[in-house]
Parts: sequence; structure tokens; C-alpha cells
Amino acid sequence: MIRPLAIVVALVAAVGAADSRTDTFAVGVLRRDGFLVPIASYDGKQWGVSWPGPALDLEIPISLSSVPKQWWGPEKLVITDWQLWPATGDARIVHATQPDWVPVHCARQIGLRTDFRSDEGVPAATVQPYPKEGLVVAPPRPVERVTRLLLDSAEAIGLPAAVRAAFNDAEQETASQFGHPLKRAAREAGAITAEAIYTYGTSPRVFYVEAVRSYPVEGRGCTLSFGTGWFASDQTGAFFKVDMAVDLMRCDRYGARYMLPLGVIRAGGRTFWVVQFSGWDHERFVIAEIKIDRVNAAVIKQGGSC
Repeated sequence: MIRPLAIVVALVAAVGAADSRTDTFAVGVLRRDGFLVPIASYDGKQWGVSWPGPALDLEIPISLSSVPKQWWGPEKLVITDWQLWPATGDARIVHATQPDWVPVHCARQIGLRTDFRSDEGVPAATVQPYPKEGLVVAPPRPVERVTRLLLDSAEAIGLPAAVRAAFNDAEQETASQFGHPLKRAAREAGAITAEAIYTYGTSPRVFYVEAVRSYPVEGRGCTLSFGTGWFASDQTGAFFKVDMAVDLMRCDRYGARYMLPLGVIRAGGRTFWVVQFSGWDHERFVIAEIKIDRVNAAVIKQGGSC
């Protein structure tokens, strides 16, 4: 049986000097076609979602001034200027011009058209999940980036052993609930491939890993175990697991969710990751915080699904 991939979202709780301000701001994501999707707003203490999520039937305001005031967040003021933090390069200001909608998987997403023009080719609107240019924030504030490590990076030395132990345990938990075509000893003899490693922070330094282990199954082609996990390193450089989930799926990877880190924001003395999780037929945006012993998601906003 295939079960939905557990959503795990994490971030570093203490990195450098904490931002103790209690100001208000909004965040969103900018697509490569210049369409801005508002995600959530922060009122100085907590996050909230005020813009509608994806739907088939939407009522689109005819102008920025006709957008319901509560959609703009705690200040209830029209936001025309947004600071874009792209994956690479310097931050810049983009200007919202009018409300509109775009297709997202099998639904429609309401948001804002902007004056942004990408230097790269703009894909057709039917491409899903649609490429993202970066995180946007209003009013402007610092946004930090998550680093993607090379798989053979010196910084990742020692991480594979921790991943393997956590992967084996999480896979066994899945097998005990839903079954598996191979016994544990046969599974664990196979290699685990880390396909992506993201990291951020200093003390502790946190790592997010996407890893797979595949098995040929007679008469069925193959079966794939897809794992996502959060790990941290202590002052000695030793790695330990924060959270790990493994799902059994077909080798076409239907049901897998991949993370795209958009940026890290500090507010109210806390540190938040803003990320996208997406797969074949869905995407969602998450704003979350990690504790050493648990994961807290402050916002989960649907971005579209079939």
C-alpha cells in the first residue's frame, strides 16, 4: 500500500543574533512569469493566511484598490511594492499592478500581476509545478538563503551514516504498517542514494536530505523507498536525526514531494524557513520552525493540486 508522504518541515531555532522586532510584514512567492502568489502575513506574534487558496471558481477583484482589505494582512493596506529575493543575485523591488489568476495543476490561483520580467525563458502556463523566481517580502527586510550542498561535499562527510540509520528505521516503520515486497535484511543490504542536501545555520547547523533506495521486484519492475529527513550537527561535528519519513512508491515516483527552499526569515526572536513542497500533481507552501525535538509548521498554504 502506498501512503501519503509525511510532510516534514524544519528550520534552525538559533542562528546568530535573533531578531527581536515585532513588526508586521507579508511574504509570497514570485513565479518566473511575474505572477506573485501571497502566502501569509506576520502580525508581530504569529502567522496568518488571508488570501484565498486555489479553487475552480474565483471572484477576481478588478483593481488593487478593490481587493478586500483583510487580504493584505494585519495593516489592511494595499501592498504595491514587494522586495524580491531571488535564488541568486541581489534583492530588488517589484511592483504589483493588478489582481489576476493563473492555472495551478487542476485549479486556479488568485494573486497579483507585477512588472517583473525574467532574464530567462518564460515557460508555458501549463508547466507544473511552475518555476519560481524567488521569495518576496513587504515591506523590505533581510532574507537569508539556504545552501544546497554537493553530494560529495566535505561538509557532508559523516552525514550518510546518520541518514542510513534513520532511513532504515523509518523504512521498517513503513513496512510494518503497510508491508514491503522485501524483508528487512534484503532491503538494508541495498545502497541509499542522497539526491539533495540543503543546509542552513551554525549552532546547530541543520540539514534536510532527500534520499532513495530502489529494489527490482519480479513481475513488478521495481519498488522505490523515498525518504525525507532533517538532521543537525552539534559542536563536535557529529550528526543526529531530527525527523525522518520513508514512503514506499512506484518507481515513477508518483506521490513524492520535493522541497524548494525559498528563504529564511527572522522575526520575533524566531527563525522561519519558507519553502515549497511539490510533486507531479500538487504544490504547497510552508512556513515552519524546528525545535531540537520536534517540527512546528506555522503555515501550510495549498498552492494547487489535482
